[in-house]
Amino acid sequence: MSEETIGNQPEVVKKRSGLSFFKLFVFIVIVVAIVVIGYFVMKQGGIGKAVAVVNGQKIMRLVYDERYAQLASIITSQGQSATTTEAQAAIKNQTLDNLVTETLLLQAADKEGIKTDEKAVDTAFTQNKSQFPDEAEFKKALTAQGYTESTFKEFLAKDNIIRQYLTAHVDLSSATATKEEVEALYKQAAANDKTVPPLEQVRAQVENQINQQKQQQLISNFIQQLRASSTIETLI
Repeated sequence: MSEETIGNQPEVVKKRSGLSFFKLFVFIVIVVAIVVIGYFVMKQGGIGKAVAVVNGQKIMRLVYDERYAQLASIITSQGQSATTTEAQAAIKNQTLDNLVTETLLLQAADKEGIKTDEKAVDTAFTQNKSQFPDEAEFKKALTAQGYTESTFKEFLAKDNIIRQYLTAHVDLSSATATKEEVEALYKQAAANDKTVPPLEQVRAQVENQINQQKQQQLISNFIQQLRASSTIETLI
């Protein structure tokens, strides 16, 4: 998947890098794993009880349960437990936070009339699929993260809308790594892993991680401002 941090695209089908120490252990980049059917259920009112209300729009329990299961599946696929009391509490909080943030961003994008760029979505789907040797491996990776090809395409469509919205409102040009930051992060990684290649071989990856972290912070700050100007009620 793309390494960009604009939007909420999770790295659910990206092949693992040999430089594991450079991975960002973050379940949410902007908003983790949009399941489009969930958003439409929210828009239409859904069934059952609401778990939150965002600017008058209800987030229904059905949507929450689907998203909880998906996040738990991601955690399990990474070899971690999703059934301990601590893990369940963390998944609950993250799921609710993701849904609230997602709803805010989609509401804001909808007000501005932002539509899906179908060509960009098709390209993103093709790029993700091309990272796997065959159709079976691609579908296996999707299934591990709670997707089908259809729901993944739907996710990419909504992700595209959020990317467009954030690009228009968040200036990421200042999110660049300095030489000192690159060297400091590399030294930290090398101290914990003696197999880390020389800095010159991985400099681009180190810079990319720092840039992503800085971009994440800028976007996070913007989302906090959006939250502050919104009416949010959590019910669970």
